[in-house]
Amino acid sequence: MVVVGIAESHASAACLMRDGEIIGLIQEERFTKRKNQAAFPRLAIAQMVEDHLQGDSSLIDRVVLAENWMDPYHLALDRYSEFNVSDHVTEQHRLWHPHFYGDGIDIGNYWRDEYHAGRFLNQDHNHDLGFMEEQTWEEAARHFSDVERPAAVERHFGWTGPVATVDHHTCHAHYAYHGASLPQHLRNDALVLTADAWGEGRNWSAWLPDADGRLSNVGSGQAHTVARLYKFITLILGMKPNEHEYKVMGLAPYARQSRYVEAAERVMFEALDFRDGEFVSDRPLRDSYFDLRDRLEGHRFDCIAAGVQNWASAVTGAWARHWLRETGRSTLCLSGGLSMNIRMTGALLDLPEVAYLSVPASGGDESLCAGACFADSLEQGRAVTPMSHAYLGSPVDASDWTSRLAETEATAADFGILDGVSDDELADLLAADLILARCAGPAEFGARALGNRSILANPARPEHVKTINDAIKNRDFWMPFTPSIQKEHANSILDNPKGIDSPFMTIGFASLPAALTAIPGALHFADHSARPQFVDRQTNPDYWNLIEAFRQRTGVPALLNTSLNLHGEPMNYSAADAARTVALSELDFLILPAGRLLYKKRAEPVLRATLTARFAAAG
Repeated sequence: MVVVGIAESHASAACLMRDGEIIGLIQEERFTKRKNQAAFPRLAIAQMVEDHLQGDSSLIDRVVLAENWMDPYHLALDRYSEFNVSDHVTEQHRLWHPHFYGDGIDIGNYWRDEYHAGRFLNQDHNHDLGFMEEQTWEEAARHFSDVERPAAVERHFGWTGPVATVDHHTCHAHYAYHGASLPQHLRNDALVLTADAWGEGRNWSAWLPDADGRLSNVGSGQAHTVARLYKFITLILGMKPNEHEYKVMGLAPYARQSRYVEAAERVMFEALDFRDGEFVSDRPLRDSYFDLRDRLEGHRFDCIAAGVQNWASAVTGAWARHWLRETGRSTLCLSGGLSMNIRMTGALLDLPEVAYLSVPASGGDESLCAGACFADSLEQGRAVTPMSHAYLGSPVDASDWTSRLAETEATAADFGILDGVSDDELADLLAADLILARCAGPAEFGARALGNRSILANPARPEHVKTINDAIKNRDFWMPFTPSIQKEHANSILDNPKGIDSPFMTIGFASLPAALTAIPGALHFADHSARPQFVDRQTNPDYWNLIEAFRQRTGVPALLNTSLNLHGEPMNYSAADAARTVALSELDFLILPAGRLLYKKRAEPVLRATLTARFAAAG
């Protein structure tokens, strides 16, 4: 049984399930090269059909769409990829201020007028939206959900069978439970929680699994507005909502003046708290932007970041504790957009009621397609296999590395290639404090690089953070990187008394004193916390072996890891993407499959100086 799952909203993605096991999971942005692409994921589906079905889409047995209902204007208008901070602020003034403080402008008609005016049109949505020319917003939304979404599957892939749909939070819940390998003895002790900004009329839900993995909903609602308010705090602080929340999270530990942080916290707790089993608001917000902005006027930016982070962790923690006590469970599975906040997940892990925490890879809306496959298969009476890893994209075709150099000022003549480069030699380069890009093996799913599309460096050198931020990634100076740690050595570096596995970079940990010597460059500079990736030898042997070779030289069982991309662009997918990133940055080296090392010829002297034996042997 071959099932295709499709998610079309923010950060659209598709997955391919065969006999209950997900074997492909890819975001559309990897192909359109537009971060957070919203679309029918035509290119992602086509790639998985090529990779796993020999290019024959007739082998598909079932199609499942995440979400029962969708607003077509969220696809027709590009409010995720192309909208900048100024555009979001303008929208607040043009739409939401009149809506909340004026004559009550009609939201649906506003989107309709924007579309017909041709502003911010999405060029890659892959739908036929001709029906929107004559219909009202309500008519267009219903036609899109009932007619056009299934029609798109037939138009692009010849599918004429029925198309199932699964509710937004039902998808999140099934991904929370089945999207990671929860230890078997804990599966019957699990509580599943979802939380996000909004999805089909809800922003939170609670579920309990049965022995066969089916989930029963035990609670849901609309009042968990933590993710929504965090989004608007991101905008108030001058950063892009739905994308830069992680920057607020990274900024939070730098605030040192507790009384000013507490003052910002009070503003947030007045707006939303969780007490006696309910979300409460002592001073309700009139809207999520203007009223909140005015209440925070005069507060320092770093204290706002710290205050909103502390508040988000506390409110979500109180909510989780309530449901853990209510259900008598102690194993917590979490997904939804809010699960991407690793400082909050770290706070959940610290709760005494939590014996084990499982947070699968990239639990935002990009994961809805996987959740839809799990939910639909169980509904159809078919067993499913939980995901054991996120390396579910295509392997690298290194022969095509030159095809995007035309977008740069470099040519193939500016590069050299070494063949047969061993892990030992790569470890020598890393130990010599050279920074290497790596594009090898199947692409990882989600927003966080897990070694196969990564920039790697010696984690013992904090100076690498500035180098990568300034000369390669063009990121904000306060943002930390990640330690990729061999799983068997993680507990010697990180504080992990509950023995949690963290393969997806989704849980925050405090570090042990040994980490300050071993991996200071991969810790948060302000509080020495980490958002680690535990690297399993069975799951990704090639990456584990590279780290092992580095450990043999340095005694450090970890590498500094950040995603292979330029700031504001999607994570690289192909060798051509990676070579372009190297050409447009100060990176000099790119690890490719089968022992190939691509390097800029300008770096040949340092390469010769480090790998003296190799060049001596070559004459």
